Amino acid sequence: MNFAFFASLIVFCIWLAYEIRKHNKKNKKSTEAFWQKEALADSARKQSLDNLDYIVLPPEILHLLDAEFPDSLQESVNFLKNSTERKIVNLSFITNTDLKLRYGAANLETLTGYDLNFTALVKHLNTVGEFFYTEGDSDKAETVLEYAVSVQSDLISTYRMLADLYVSQNNASGLDYLINTASLLPGLTKGPILRLLHDLRPEDTNEPESILDILD
Repeated sequence: MNFAFFASLIVFCIWLAYEIRKHNKKNKKSTEAFWQKEALADSARKQSLDNLDYIVLPPEILHLLDAEFPDSLQESVNFLKNSTERKIVNLSFITNTDLKLRYGAANLETLTGYDLNFTALVKHLNTVGEFFYTEGDSDKAETVLEYAVSVQSDLISTYRMLADLYVSQNNASGLDYLINTASLLPGLTKGPILRLLHDLRPEDTNEPESILDILD
């Protein structure tokens, strides 16, 4: 009995040591590959940014900003009104290393600013959309929130309000559009957004894939 136990223990220790070595070797290769790519990115030459997918608010959104807003919303309204003075690009789909490789290391700070402008844009669109939503102006709320989704906002509250409007209108195709759009999001909010939308469609039985679903 004791011999069998110790034999099994020895086999387990050998297997564990092998797995640790294999894991460390894999991590070492991944780390080396990362730093090689990073070094290449740091030496990449500066490229033109003219072909970026810049976001410019359409007239139908700018027109809605002429409404009467409370003072608490003036920051959001002013940002959106003055958005033409900023360069706004959604770069959440690409890492800093890949940005440097594609556009040059010297452009990273500029591109980071463009992406921060995008983060502010979707936040302020959500704020204005929420105002119209709480005021019961569903048409204006829908216009603002749909635009936010079209530029790939990843704010759960934007999807929640727009989904609620679609449900109140029995707009199944609208929910389908939201589900399809959310499925393309790259961030961690993708899972909770899809879960929210699928909960509004009881006939859906497919669970959205997300690390957050595992953690729940």
